[in-house]
Amino acid sequence: MNDKHKRKIQARNKQEARQARRVINGIFVGLIVLMVIFLVVYNYCFS
Repeated sequence: MNDKHKRKIQARNKQEARQARRVINGIFVGLIVLMVIFLVVYNYCFS
């Protein structure tokens, strides 16, 4: 493999890793938002 091909593969791997981190962070943020909404609704309905 030549250097250009290796750099292309490295760039693709780095981009995939960044995208995977974004997905995981998005899932965690979504879960936290859902928990906050659930707690607000729960306190509003049962207080």
